[in-house]
Amino acid sequence: MHLNTVFHSLFTTLHGFLILLLVSISLVVGYAIFSLQQMNVDARGFVNTTMLGLFVEWDNQDFMRYTSDELRQNLTKEELENINVVFIRLGELLNYHGAYGAVFQSPRAWWQLVARYKVQASFQGGQFVAIVTLIKQQGDWVIGRFEYQYAFFPQKPHPGSLRMVLNN
Repeated sequence: MHLNTVFHSLFTTLHGFLILLLVSISLVVGYAIFSLQQMNVDARGFVNTTMLGLFVEWDNQDFMRYTSDELRQNLTKEELENINVVFIRLGELLNYHGAYGAVFQSPRAWWQLVARYKVQASFQGGQFVAIVTLIKQQGDWVIGRFEYQYAFFPQKPHPGSLRMVLNN
């Protein structure tokens, strides 16, 4: 059987058409999965590099450089200063625990992908956890949303004793 006969039977019979259709769908799905995995690697790399750099030495202007146009416009000076105060009180970075999350379809638009990651870090003065949502802007990942929580540790621990602290 010649190659021409095989191609002819694939393109002219229903059975051949179904085989081509399944192969085509498999290739498209495989490519989509590979692309999503690659986007996840790229987005996670961006988050880890950016957050680690910011956690080592927080700087509001550096943070703003990595944000989307929309976040930059909506973030008030007071909100930005509050984040700065948190990092001043947290002190020196002890351990960055990495980013955990994935790339998924945006709830706003079916054709747009977003990446959402949870990042955690330990500092001399406490713990910090953020949910960082990335979007593509002009072909690059940028921070579209930044939500955070923190817990401060006591500044002067008393080793060897237990103390109850009541907040009134």
